[in-house]
Amino acid sequence: MAETIEQWLAAQGLLGAQPVEIMDGFCQRLVDGGFPLARGLIGLRMLHPHYGAVACLWRRGEGGVEIERIDHGSDGFARSPFAPLARDGGGTLRRRLEDPACPRDFPILTELARAGITDYVCSVVPFGEAIPTNGLMTSWATDRRGGFAETEIERLGSLVPLLAIAAKASVAPRIARSLLTIYLGHDAGNRVLAGKVRRGSIERIGAVLYYADLTGFTSFADKTAGEPLIAALNLYLEAMVVPVECSGGQILKFMGDGLLATFALADFGGKAEAAAAAALDAAEETLAKVAALNAGRQAAGEAIMAADIALHLGDVLYGNVGSEERLDFTVIGPAVNEASRIETLCGTLGRHVLVSAALAVAAGGERHRLESLGRHRLRGVSEPQEVFGLVRSRAADP
Repeated sequence: MAETIEQWLAAQGLLGAQPVEIMDGFCQRLVDGGFPLARGLIGLRMLHPHYGAVACLWRRGEGGVEIERIDHGSDGFARSPFAPLARDGGGTLRRRLEDPACPRDFPILTELARAGITDYVCSVVPFGEAIPTNGLMTSWATDRRGGFAETEIERLGSLVPLLAIAAKASVAPRIARSLLTIYLGHDAGNRVLAGKVRRGSIERIGAVLYYADLTGFTSFADKTAGEPLIAALNLYLEAMVVPVECSGGQILKFMGDGLLATFALADFGGKAEAAAAAALDAAEETLAKVAALNAGRQAAGEAIMAADIALHLGDVLYGNVGSEERLDFTVIGPAVNEASRIETLCGTLGRHVLVSAALAVAAGGERHRLESLGRHRLRGVSEPQEVFGLVRSRAADP
């Protein structure tokens, strides 16, 4: 017995197919069954820092689905037929565009009428959460003379809720993975999704610890308040984050105007030299980016900051710590404390990047990039530790 559209939708939801695959297969199956579909669209609200929603548009004869990511704050939704439906908690709107008396009360309707569309129906299927736009938005159009038959509208009405279930089943885990990656880091996010959620679930790993902090933030905040302060802070943090991630590191957490990152040795084939080289590359690139940012801000008469970075190599405990109801996925251990205390020497030694002896030894062939700055006491460490700096620095002091 041939598979029905209903059965196919259920299978796609269980398999976690991509929304674009679900939309393409759904529309093609409708057309193959004789449905007079010329255009179909689904839209989903997304929790993502770069865009607020995603739309999948299918057009007959164009061979596939067009994907559009809609920016936060876009007025396209407010001017669409979906806005009043979402405000009302869902529902359906139909416009028989073939009828001269049909209102063109939304910009899309004039556009569709010019393209020869004769009938248009759209709906919002809420997902149940208390967010008006959190549901599946769909629209369906035909260019057949006379528009959709009432039986065809009823058929759509019975299928769209199943389409919504399949789409939600597809998107929900992708949103979760994206958010966990954004807030926890790629490795920590994947571990949480894989079930590493029990408090005290930790493992010992070798890693280069990358501790970075912005200097002069207090003075900077005194000169820059409100939204300009946050905007500037984001620019500086971007200059610190991108080099780390591009070099294979993971940002574990932000700490006010600083951050803690790791370059896990396992990600570099267990080779400390490769991880050390990547961390040094990230540090140098950060200094270059901050210097470029400062040059532009100084030219505009704006306040500037500098980045201080400490690199250390050691074994750390990596996993869940916290209370029963509030956990943090992080690294802990003496090596983390030593990295933060090495960073406090940056001002004393007049260097923006300081490296521990352990990392300098591990650097191997990259050792030529470092020079000894002598032995120095670190708070909480019994013996003075040798500290190294970059032979050349491309950073500019604020």
